[in-house]
Amino acid sequence: MITKPSAKTAYTCLVIDDEPNHRHMLRLHLEDAGYICAEAANGADAVAQLSERSYDILLLDIAMAVMDGLSFLSYIRQNGDNTPVIVITANLDAKTAVSAMKLGAADYMTKPVNTDELLTLMAELLQAESPAQPASKSSYKFDGVYSAAGLGKIIEPLAMVAPTDATVLILGESGTGKELVARSVHDNSARAGKPFVAVNAAALNENIIESELFGHVKGAFTGAAAAREGRFSEANGGTLFLDEIGELPMATQVKLLRFLQEKSYEPVGSSKSITADVRIVAATNRKLEDMIAAGSFRQDLYFRLSVFPVYLPALRERVAEIPLLIEHFIDKYSARFQKKIKGAAPEFTKKLQKYTFPGNVRELENLVERSIILARTDMLTEELLPELSDANEARINSDATLKNNEKQTIIDVLKECEGNRTKAAKQLGISRRGLYNKLKEYGLE
Repeated sequence: MITKPSAKTAYTCLVIDDEPNHRHMLRLHLEDAGYICAEAANGADAVAQLSERSYDILLLDIAMAVMDGLSFLSYIRQNGDNTPVIVITANLDAKTAVSAMKLGAADYMTKPVNTDELLTLMAELLQAESPAQPASKSSYKFDGVYSAAGLGKIIEPLAMVAPTDATVLILGESGTGKELVARSVHDNSARAGKPFVAVNAAALNENIIESELFGHVKGAFTGAAAAREGRFSEANGGTLFLDEIGELPMATQVKLLRFLQEKSYEPVGSSKSITADVRIVAATNRKLEDMIAAGSFRQDLYFRLSVFPVYLPALRERVAEIPLLIEHFIDKYSARFQKKIKGAAPEFTKKLQKYTFPGNVRELENLVERSIILARTDMLTEELLPELSDANEARINSDATLKNNEKQTIIDVLKECEGNRTKAAKQLGISRRGLYNKLKEYGLE
């Protein structure tokens, strides 16, 4: 299905590629879709054409003999040209992808190009650039790695809701980055600089969760020897992030609903209402509609929480971001483990792009961290990766997969350190006591 370039009569596009056949093929498809196209044989040729006229979007090859794609991209950005650029190349490794994104590329695709996907991406980018769009994605601070066709799709709605005080409900599987998104909502609001308090409801004992959230007075229950302020008090003036909101007991749901309605709460054991200026951002990996039907989640609370729902796609739905995330985690863990890792081999990246990632970004991070620990050269190679489950098994055994990766990492590092636990703990970046606990947990004593 051909994606037309939207409301404008005809958008202009410059195709920059040193392969005449590929360049011409792209031009024909784009013109069929309604674009006005021109061609450039290399970066220098494109610079000359841009000096005479501007274009709405650029398609850019990387490997060109006369002024390669990265040099061209760097040049136009330094000269204030912010035209959207889609990188299209035959051999795109993680390092090149990250370099292109850092230089300002909107997204990237590999040859042979799926023209339907290309046209859809172009239409999305051009719509985002339209003056009719009130929100600016470029000004939105987000401490994460994403592409325009992946997680970047939620940046615009986030940019619109963040400055308000509306309640945000973040939906998505475990490990997709819900807390990262919640922090970005806080950081792009007037509450930035004020407290951001995160609470994981699943990690709290049902008997103490109300005290944890709302505080308690002295003598409120056995063991309450002194009064305690809760997380709502800590977050006053800022944002309270309630992760795993579906795990809240019904009694606590009632108190949370009251706060959302009246902006006040009562500490456990007290009849005195306390007013607090707290914005609520909640998250869950569960289907709250099913819980409502089952009677385990309040419908009125759901309506209060889902003023602005945001869905985070699973990593398997944004495969194009995997090379960017690999490079990000290489930078992170190379520094932590003081190892000079230049990047990932193409086979390493391709194997991970074929995997379904039941543990999402968190699982990818674990795999890259493990590979860096085991690496004996300055490149991450396919041999460093463990066996990865097929799609069906992976979805069923997501938690087991993560634990197996960690267990295997410990076994491999202990072998490398010839059983020296002190040395192994140092290489793993954990304490000796932490290593002993893990050995006990996995039956490796």
